[in-house]
Amino acid sequence: MEWAVIINEVFTVVLIPLLGILAKYFIQFINIKAEELKHKKDDALYQKYITMLNETIVNAVTTTNQTYVEALKAQGKFDVDAQKEAFNRTYNSVVAVLGDEAQKYLSNIIGDVNEYIRTAIEHQVNVSKAPALPAANG
Repeated sequence: MEWAVIINEVFTVVLIPLLGILAKYFIQFINIKAEELKHKKDDALYQKYITMLNETIVNAVTTTNQTYVEALKAQGKFDVDAQKEAFNRTYNSVVAVLGDEAQKYLSNIIGDVNEYIRTAIEHQVNVSKAPALPAANG
């Protein structure tokens, strides 16, 4: 058996399911940090902008997936270039909805807004791809 086949099998059997589990915990971590940020700054403007940012990211990822990604996947044409285009469409949509005022405000609170948006988009894409895990009994 060739090494490439062995590596492919290990990746398929072990790493892909592990990535789904890790994505779930990463999502929980991001949600906890977002909640901490919400409580750290207790004014209405902060709540408005951080909620707007997170909802805009979720909506933009969903929209791009429905209007662009699903069609390309159905045609078997969702390659690396299409993935980059999907990300750019989503990112540009988020930035356009936020506007300058929200971006300035958020940059004072969270620092690099563009990096936050990039990371949150990637996170939301992973969330939308991850299989639902069964609820814990207890």
